[in-house]
Amino acid sequence: LSRYPNSTATTVATVAGHWCKNRVVRRLVCDPSTADPISSSIVFLPLCNPSPLFDRLPPPQTSSNSGLDPVSVACLTGYVHFPPLIDQVYFFALNCQPQVDRTITTSHEAWIVQLYIRTLHYTHTDSVMATFTKIAEDARPSITLNPSHIISKIDDNVYGGFTEHMGRCIYGGIYEPGNPLSDENGFRKDVIEAFKELNCPVVRYPGGNFVATYHWIDGVGPKEKRPKRPELAWIGVESNEFGTDEFMKWCEVVGAEPYLALNFGTGTLDEALAWVEYCNSDKDTYYANLRRQNGREKPYNVKYWALGNEMWGPWQVGQMTKEDYAKQAYQWAKALKLLDPSLELILCGETGFSTWDTYVIKECITWSLHGLGGSTTASLIDMHSIHLYTASEDHLKNATAPRAAERAIEITGSLIDLARIENKVPPTCKRQKICFDEWNVWDPVRAPGEEGGEESYTLSDALAVGVWLNVFVRQAKYVGMANIAQSVNVISPLMTTKEGITKQTTWWPLLLFSKYMRGSTIATHVRSPEYEGATEPNWIRGAIETPYLDVSATVDDNGFVNLAVVNVHETKSFSVDLEGVKEGADIQVYTVTGENVKVVNKGDENPVGIAESKWDGKGAYEFQKASVTLLRWKH
Repeated sequence: LSRYPNSTATTVATVAGHWCKNRVVRRLVCDPSTADPISSSIVFLPLCNPSPLFDRLPPPQTSSNSGLDPVSVACLTGYVHFPPLIDQVYFFALNCQPQVDRTITTSHEAWIVQLYIRTLHYTHTDSVMATFTKIAEDARPSITLNPSHIISKIDDNVYGGFTEHMGRCIYGGIYEPGNPLSDENGFRKDVIEAFKELNCPVVRYPGGNFVATYHWIDGVGPKEKRPKRPELAWIGVESNEFGTDEFMKWCEVVGAEPYLALNFGTGTLDEALAWVEYCNSDKDTYYANLRRQNGREKPYNVKYWALGNEMWGPWQVGQMTKEDYAKQAYQWAKALKLLDPSLELILCGETGFSTWDTYVIKECITWSLHGLGGSTTASLIDMHSIHLYTASEDHLKNATAPRAAERAIEITGSLIDLARIENKVPPTCKRQKICFDEWNVWDPVRAPGEEGGEESYTLSDALAVGVWLNVFVRQAKYVGMANIAQSVNVISPLMTTKEGITKQTTWWPLLLFSKYMRGSTIATHVRSPEYEGATEPNWIRGAIETPYLDVSATVDDNGFVNLAVVNVHETKSFSVDLEGVKEGADIQVYTVTGENVKVVNKGDENPVGIAESKWDGKGAYEFQKASVTLLRWKH
């Protein structure tokens, strides 16, 4: 700074770059347009011999408030020769005003700040969730995590549930009047306790395919007067004994928010508006008064509403083209938000990477005049849904299949961004997120839906669920909700009999994640061998990596770091160096594994559960073959 006495620069930063094949790989971000005055007075100096460097510095600025031109200084680094360096990047910052704390914002995936004289407040803006380096089969893997590199807040709603009028999910699942295990409302108490154990935040209802012929008015009022109807999705008879008021009361008992799907098949806009009025209105109107007449004075205030379910599917009553759906969804959204602007509306998507998704996102995530408040412009859609199920009899195909969901999320996130850009949605409008409201391991041949869809899940399926949940944690920036399909009996981790419940193998990773993997996603880098065989679907390995160690990490609001590792290898344990874990730390370890990948929990035989242990952080940690492991310690 002494060379530039007229400069008002107050921070000096030194950057060392990678040396890779005789070229320097580095990234400097300077934004001279920022409103923060300190950002326009940062000098970037490469770490090398200072003599040739200072000869190349640009002329000093004479303006009393501009400091050195950050663009010019950043450009000068292109002329400087870097000697070979170790394979890390270091960023050193000196605050030359010791009475004033400064905030440093970087866009590199792994900055580490060393403090000098005063504390530097540190904020990350990088969007990289996790990175991966493939290594040889016989090399030692490593996992690097940085609890200070917070990427995105995890929405608790990613641990949501789903209850549909299908098989034994409702009748004989959450609702079984007359059973000694049920309460005065007919709700199974053991199922309620299981939901509370999961701390399930939101539950979707009543479908699913069922909703395309469901008329909510049939399921309210005195039960003896409710009509029985043919049920066309799963070919049965719907008694309507369990309906809107029963579901709302059940949600209150388990502590979950309700999420309702609207009938886009045989339903009408008038019917949808009436349902919203029944659930949410406190006014002196017909359907609000009908709710009061049925025993509920206060509104239910249902926040989440889906604009139909899988309307693209040939199995759907009222199947639509993407053009017809987009037109109807937008008009329904307009009317629904005129009635209740607090609603969060979920667009009906497909797989996340289909022409349906591309079209309806582009047509419905807009910024246009629609009448809210007269001449108000707004974006009416809050989330876009994705449905995806994975399954294979081959273990490694089964366990790596959820990586397809990760690519689907990334693609859908880009489609949302593209729609916002092309439709000129302003950045002040909250970004639409993804609602992954049907996901699970499900083979419809093995467990046909029309026969109740009751799967018997293996340890391999539990590992797949662990990978699914890792995906949602890694992609927290994009995912606003996820709902396992379904929550009881039907392709579910929880099974009931007249005498009790069975927690299947898939229950245990779901419990671990729901209990501990909350808070915020933090950056991880994984060095691991990679599975290179066939996948299901077969395009996975052409679009995304498939490491044997599938990893995510979080830091919660109490300062606990949580590292989840799924070792999908069927026969090999891995001794792994964990960088970012303090030696001597009191680390709690939770492991889900079994004798082999085909083992199941059934009846009184439950070989798969959670094994608890401790680790002191010394040396490498061995992740068992075919296991889900969660390590938890105080940061």
